[in-house]
Amino acid sequence: MRTVLLFPPTWHPSQPYLSLPSLTGFLKQGGVTDVIQRDLGIEVLDGFLSQVTGRETYERMQDKIKTLERIGTQGETGPSSQEHLARMKEALEWFPPLYDLIENAKAALRSELFYDPERYKESLFLIDRWLAFISTLYFPTRISVVDNQWRYSIYSSKEILKAVQDEEENPYLELFRSRLVPDILSQSPELVGVSITATSQILPGLTLCRLIKQANPDVHLTIGGSIFTRLVDNLRRAEPMFQFADDFVVFEGETALLEMVHQLEGKRDFSKVPNLIYRQNGKIVVNQPFYSENINALAAPNFDGMPFRQYFAPQSVLPIQFSRGCYYKDCAFCALTLDHQNFRQRQPEKVVEDLKQLMERYQTPFFFFTDECFALSPTKRLCAQLIDAKVNAQWTCEMRFEKNLSRELLKSMREAGCLKIVFGLESYNQRVMDFMKKGIKQEHVRRIVEDCLDLDIAVHCYILIGFPTETEPEALETVNFIVEYQRLHASYGFSCQPCLFDLEKEAPIMSDPGSYGIRRIMRPASEDLSLGYFYEVLEGMTPDQAERVYQHVYEKISEVVEELPFNYSMADGLLYIARTKTQPVAAG
Repeated sequence: MRTVLLFPPTWHPSQPYLSLPSLTGFLKQGGVTDVIQRDLGIEVLDGFLSQVTGRETYERMQDKIKTLERIGTQGETGPSSQEHLARMKEALEWFPPLYDLIENAKAALRSELFYDPERYKESLFLIDRWLAFISTLYFPTRISVVDNQWRYSIYSSKEILKAVQDEEENPYLELFRSRLVPDILSQSPELVGVSITATSQILPGLTLCRLIKQANPDVHLTIGGSIFTRLVDNLRRAEPMFQFADDFVVFEGETALLEMVHQLEGKRDFSKVPNLIYRQNGKIVVNQPFYSENINALAAPNFDGMPFRQYFAPQSVLPIQFSRGCYYKDCAFCALTLDHQNFRQRQPEKVVEDLKQLMERYQTPFFFFTDECFALSPTKRLCAQLIDAKVNAQWTCEMRFEKNLSRELLKSMREAGCLKIVFGLESYNQRVMDFMKKGIKQEHVRRIVEDCLDLDIAVHCYILIGFPTETEPEALETVNFIVEYQRLHASYGFSCQPCLFDLEKEAPIMSDPGSYGIRRIMRPASEDLSLGYFYEVLEGMTPDQAERVYQHVYEKISEVVEELPFNYSMADGLLYIARTKTQPVAAG
């Protein structure tokens, strides 16, 4: 049985995402050899960023302007409005110089010019400007390298059904219908799996699914990914979503997809497929209890067929996992622990073998560990084995500011090839840290940062603005920690991402919101697929005040942190760091 796995737009263009290679590796290990995986995110982006697409868009825009001028516009905003007409006329003016530069911009990012910071920035600016031009035809929709902005809500099945059929505002509809879907179906798939893991993929991904099902209803189409894992309860009641797919796989998908292949080849008893949500006799069925993989029985990810030459980087940075889930589950704001249900650790020797195999097969030493956070004791064992085996991988990972994260362990990590560590700081105010249940102390943060800087390990900090009860002075204490800590923000490779607090579905805070100072929780009745909620607080900043402070924090951070490349892409930043930090330092 031919299985085609698809990763829809949009995602970061520097590297493949881990979901499809993990599934492909497991299927092939299980004897399913006829597997094709396609990263449509980079395929579609590469197609948008072409002179051919530019010419077609330019001609369509000219025709549309003539039509609107002849018949008049329908309103002041939205498609076919006075504003749309004005924007298209403006876009036509900046198209000619872009046309001559767009192919060179892509080529620069795929060559050694990537490492020239000015050419790097210039190329990304040109690409963003080009996408703004393409988007103007579909106003008010705006596509960028890593995101989509629509006037439709991605949290409402009714809105989604409108968006995927909107010929005026959906920039993917005609492209998918005329080129991509025929190309996919020409590969004669019997099973198509679509991985939707980010909100930016919801409308493009579901547009793709609908068109595939329309073109060939006999193809069995399964949707997986973390988005729908967080919507298990919603899918029980969201009958319209089954227009897009035959079923949904939630939580982890390796065993589920392998069993799906066996059932499609055999008795088609879908009750045997773990983690599946499907329709049977007019009812929506959820196969429970949900299954968690034995992480030590998983194959190494298989990236065969990934379009490495299309990614916007001169060298491959491959995602890989050491563990699944989070060993520390108490952070009140975090819903990420839901994706994997429980924490499991892969044996260090298996990870060493994975790295050696991937380095040889794909000719790259660069890796991005996607774990929620590295646990300390397994990390110590992994680094010792990497050093003993002389595996010259260069990598980045995520950790917590743990009291027991020692200088000795950090030194071992650096010697084993760790070039950067991503930390979830969230707040530097101790009261807020404690209220979030972060389990960290200010003194540990500063000591660990100093150790990293001494050892030549770059640092990334996530900070969170607007957690319930947080005051403006407390938020500013966090930003001042970054802004006034010159040794940190001046260190090569440093990055810092401020985030605005969202009250997310399934986050621990939702189990007892009143104890966190939340007075009232609201959700629009139309949003039957909501991943979060509006809320009112008893004390601290209101959501509106938090948003204002967030904008201030973002501006202050931007004054001391260069966005490109380190604050833009972890993968790009890793390549830059590797250029300057090729040898571990001898630090005590």
